[in-house]
Amino acid sequence: MDELSRQSIEELEFVDKISKVVISSPGINQIWEGLADELRKRMPVEWASIVSIKGEDLYFQSLSSKVESVWKMGDVIPLKGTATEYVATTKNILYEPDLSRQRRFWTGDYHLKQGIRSIVYAPLLAQDRVFGALVIASIQPDAYKDRESLLFHATCQIAMPIKNAILLDEIERRKRLLEAISDLTRIILSDVSLDNVYHAFSNELRKLVSFDWLSIALIEGDNIRYFAVSGGIKTERTPGTTYPLEDSNTGWVAKHKKTLIQEDLAQQRMFPIDELKLKDGLRSSIHTPLFHKGEVFGTINLSSLQPKAYREWEKEILEHLAGQIAGAIMNAHLYRKIEEQSRYDALTGVFNRRYFDERLDEEIKRRSRHGGIFSLALCDLDFFKHYNDSHGHIAGDGLLREIGRLLKNSIRTVDLVFRYGGDEFVILFPDTELDDAFPVVERVRKSIEEEMKKRKILLTASFGLASWPMDGVVVNEILGAADAAAFLAKRRGGNQCTLFKIPKLPEITTELKDEKAIVDIVFSLLAALEGRDIYTAGHSREVNKYALLLGEAIGLSEEELIHLGRASLLHDIGNLEINKTVLCEKGKLSEEQWKKVKEHPVKGAELIGHIPGIYRSRGAILHHHERWDGSGYPSGLKGKEIPLEARILAIADAFSAMVSARLYRPPMSYQEALLELKKEAGKQFDPELVKAFVTTIEKLLPSPY
Repeated sequence: MDELSRQSIEELEFVDKISKVVISSPGINQIWEGLADELRKRMPVEWASIVSIKGEDLYFQSLSSKVESVWKMGDVIPLKGTATEYVATTKNILYEPDLSRQRRFWTGDYHLKQGIRSIVYAPLLAQDRVFGALVIASIQPDAYKDRESLLFHATCQIAMPIKNAILLDEIERRKRLLEAISDLTRIILSDVSLDNVYHAFSNELRKLVSFDWLSIALIEGDNIRYFAVSGGIKTERTPGTTYPLEDSNTGWVAKHKKTLIQEDLAQQRMFPIDELKLKDGLRSSIHTPLFHKGEVFGTINLSSLQPKAYREWEKEILEHLAGQIAGAIMNAHLYRKIEEQSRYDALTGVFNRRYFDERLDEEIKRRSRHGGIFSLALCDLDFFKHYNDSHGHIAGDGLLREIGRLLKNSIRTVDLVFRYGGDEFVILFPDTELDDAFPVVERVRKSIEEEMKKRKILLTASFGLASWPMDGVVVNEILGAADAAAFLAKRRGGNQCTLFKIPKLPEITTELKDEKAIVDIVFSLLAALEGRDIYTAGHSREVNKYALLLGEAIGLSEEELIHLGRASLLHDIGNLEINKTVLCEKGKLSEEQWKKVKEHPVKGAELIGHIPGIYRSRGAILHHHERWDGSGYPSGLKGKEIPLEARILAIADAFSAMVSARLYRPPMSYQEALLELKKEAGKQFDPELVKAFVTTIEKLLPSPY
């Protein structure tokens, strides 16, 4: 048998084998697996793929590799400049015998880096048109000499089944896409407020398109506003933030009315906003228009930490999706605008009473969960009734409108001003203590006074300032405190700000007798205390831990431990009455500052003395700085004249302070702190309690400690 006959028989056997593979395989992946197996039986194949042409892109339908591959199944690369483009043009098989000697196309550089030496591209034709290629490669040079004919016949045999399999795969993919878009549309339409469904929408979209940052940006005049944002990166572009339209991707999309894809921001940045994206670590992005009545009103924006993450397939998905949900997003936008407008008082332009009630309730709940503090100022206009009666309601409305403007212009950006009712306004100061809120209130008060003087109008304002949780832990308490302070300011002549002090109105707390209310008060006060000084945050909890350990060690009853626990948590509560700058002083305190600090036991005892369920801790708080030898403060008590709970607190407080870092020194070791307690036993501390405490702590430390 001559060589030509042998090759012909081999080709016929190979074609027969792959025909059976094609007939028995349900899809393109199964066809590819069977074909790859048959190819490897007859020639060295370390890398192989079926690629299809989609417009100007090349899509990896299937891929099998025994070496590291730059590409994977499903990847898309530009068709231009590839060997497949050449094969599609010539309709001929292409063989490159040794890439180390000659590479005709840019893809050859990538293959060579992975160790590939020889490669064959066989065209896949259907109806005399090349729709893709069968590509096989080897790490051996000239591995496919005299194999072009075999491969050509193979591709002729499998081209049409592969074409059909690709079409079927495309149909299935589009079916899944339509189902997914239907689900996304259903999510968006399920609630008129996008805020309520955006998280679910984001998670569902991620199943279709990969992204690290997703936003919906809407056009508002010359700016864009981020309507909704989600993703796993930290960025300044949060919901509600604005950016100039002309400097944004959305601006380009609105002008050209088509999707914009940015393949690699590290290589090319079209707009100033791209610098922010690159700073956030983003490398590629896609921006798809949202249309309403033929005009672009916003964009859906996806960004990835990877370059070249978005191509035609992602563009098709987002454009289809945008067409389905644009109307719902426009409705959600209009709903939000209406809702925002409903928060404002139509006359004065400040927030209204309904929104104030919502925000105050939210603020209290948030602070109760996470700790912190806020202040509240109630503003009651002086002489407004006289002005309204003298000049009429229209003039009175105009004056209220002006007061609203002055209030908004005088507060800080973080503060909120509300119309409370009639001629009363409220200012909410988030995360703000009385000492910091008071200057702002004074600035507001003076701006009203000065403006009215210019207009020769007899009108001033009285303010009552209260702080949560010291002046009240529930809505009625904190409002009642601010109202009482404002009334006192009026009684003193008006045009001033009066601070509320909880000891002056003990009746506010007399109804809070149940255990839960007492616990809430304790922890609210503790949150306020720790919020003042970040360097000692957690100290009271540590003192509580050590005090209870000692209390249990000496056999205190359950009830005694409860009161000891409350006293230990609130032992420094008097610091709320001490200026924050003194508490945070890094250097040595002056004599005057030290005198102020030493007042905190008395102030603390006064503060909690009127609260049912906590007043029993008064003695421990008042005397926890007394010394065993009588040289302590505030009363100079000696020995067992000092209440037992106060003696326990003295040890727990000192030990916690010694083993904690401070601005002026590093922490002591447990060994050093225990030695210091032993040294001060009989002088600063009760010697028997020190002995019990040392024994208790030593048992908890690894041996030797």
